[in-house]
Amino acid sequence: MDEHPFRAAWRTRDVDTWVDALSPDVVLRSPVVTGPFRGRAAARELFGVLFATFGELEVTDELRDGSTHAFFWRGELAGRSIEGADLLRYDAEGKVVEISVLIRPLLSTAVFASAIGPRLASRYGCARGVIVRLLTLPITAMLALADVLAPRLIGLR
Repeated sequence: MDEHPFRAAWRTRDVDTWVDALSPDVVLRSPVVTGPFRGRAAARELFGVLFATFGELEVTDELRDGSTHAFFWRGELAGRSIEGADLLRYDAEGKVVEISVLIRPLLSTAVFASAIGPRLASRYGCARGVIVRLLTLPITAMLALADVLAPRLIGLR
């Protein structure tokens, strides 16, 4: 059985391998922003930043049913281990038409936003990168504090 392009792209960090598996009108849904990224050009840009920013990424589980495929993964980002899932949907030709990314826990979503957001935004100007950095830092700090305090407050530790 051939290696799935998702696995191959993350193993090699080859954005072309991944973009070739995508439909021209692919829709990418982020765990951070409401509006989707659309098209191969947006996917190339986004995955270029993801491949450059993430440390090691391990696919821990994989599920497939018809035109839907889910990859569950654990990765290193900004010195933290985060968990996520990418839900892929395919068209009749076998190209990926939709990707929805989920990340847990909530602090990891903030870490993702603060690590990826500024790098992606800075491609459109240094000021945009700085603004995104300034917007994500307080959220990350607040959720890091909540990550320490909440388990104690609700009796988990």
